[in-house]
Amino acid sequence: MPNNWKSCLPTTKLAFFLIATIFIAACSTTKPTKPNEYYNNLNLEPEPSVINIPLKFYKSELLKAMNDQIGDMLYEDNNLKDDGLAIRAKKRENITIDINEQEIKYRIPVDLWIKKDLMFSAVEGEGSLALEFSTRYNIKPDWSLETTTTLTTYKWLREPVIKLGFADLPITPIANLVINQTRNTFAKSIDDEVKNLFDLKKEMERTWKEMHDPFQLSEEYATWLLLNPQSVSMTPFKSNGYTVESTVVVVTKPQISLGDKPSARNVGKLPDFGYAAEGADNFSLFLDTEVPFKEAERLSKQNMVGEVFSYKNKQVRVEDMGLYGQGNKLVVRTNLKGSYNGDVFLIAEPVYDAEANQVKLKDVDFDFSSQKALMKSASWLFKGPMKKQVQESLDFYLKYNLEDSKKSIQEALRDYELAPGIHLNGLLDDLSISNVYVATNAIRVRIGLKGKLNLDVRGF
Repeated sequence: MPNNWKSCLPTTKLAFFLIATIFIAACSTTKPTKPNEYYNNLNLEPEPSVINIPLKFYKSELLKAMNDQIGDMLYEDNNLKDDGLAIRAKKRENITIDINEQEIKYRIPVDLWIKKDLMFSAVEGEGSLALEFSTRYNIKPDWSLETTTTLTTYKWLREPVIKLGFADLPITPIANLVINQTRNTFAKSIDDEVKNLFDLKKEMERTWKEMHDPFQLSEEYATWLLLNPQSVSMTPFKSNGYTVESTVVVVTKPQISLGDKPSARNVGKLPDFGYAAEGADNFSLFLDTEVPFKEAERLSKQNMVGEVFSYKNKQVRVEDMGLYGQGNKLVVRTNLKGSYNGDVFLIAEPVYDAEANQVKLKDVDFDFSSQKALMKSASWLFKGPMKKQVQESLDFYLKYNLEDSKKSIQEALRDYELAPGIHLNGLLDDLSISNVYVATNAIRVRIGLKGKLNLDVRGF
């Protein structure tokens, strides 16, 4: 043995150690490195949408409401002492009505009773006449209704007379004088009733608040619609045969959210009233739909956790799944247990398939680090159906939620009762997708909806 054999020992030990380390590393399972998480933060501004809602009031319903509101006794003054005159005006028949752009006309048949103090005695007379009123109305910036009612004319249906037993004494001149003296009182009474019946400001403030509340489209898939209204206006009223019609125009920036009920947005002040240009009966909605990773994970786990993938004598069981973003791509973390233990990562790009009209995952594959690790220790996973099943699970979820949204919106538009006697009817003609991208914590899809709406009012 050479004299310097002792000096070679450290080198021999080092070589042995290196060989052992390489051998152990080769025998152990290499773990993939988690792909970086980052987002492009496109955060596209929601596109304004215009909803035209034709509003239809039925004159028969308006008349019924006015006749119920006004009641039978229109005016009553039984005090002779203040002005020597007592008068009662009672509705003889139902009111008739006509409405145009800025005027409401009424014809009110009444039975009139008059008692007049003539110094030496008081005389009474009865007659019937038709009073015709005109109410000019204006909607103020705060949506309150401003009305000015005038008695335009009247016509005697039965001229008033005093019954003296042996003869009837006409008192039409006295009755005419009484009507002229009290015409302003009649007009004010009509004004008050119209304002009570049409409290437009109160109704619009309530509607504006309700438009800010999240509306649930689907309970099963926890789908919520946020209208995010920006402005509201309406066209002038028009009389059209048996109806009075207008169009409410709402500009919104709507969003669809999945998962837990989103918080209601702060309700700002009702925008000032303004007349809109002549409206149509259609709507164009651009909805920003969010598919939160949290919700997609939950449903993907329902489909995937517990699934067993086998190849020859090897198999793994899916224990957990998670999602996050890498630029405009989606990273799917899949935790496996069995012949391979640990996480593997698949990467895919969500895209819109125009032919199928749905969102799909494109090029689903193991990321480079996972491929490298699996190539050494579990290459058989490449040959199994796991990639395809992960893709199908997420594709189904994305597709179903878009279809579910369309179905839910159509159902919501079919004879939806906004309030007693007020029904919304609509038809959804088209659903299209214009943008798909990965955002922080969610996949975002911009959906375009087109259709028609009508609002029927059959009660007040």
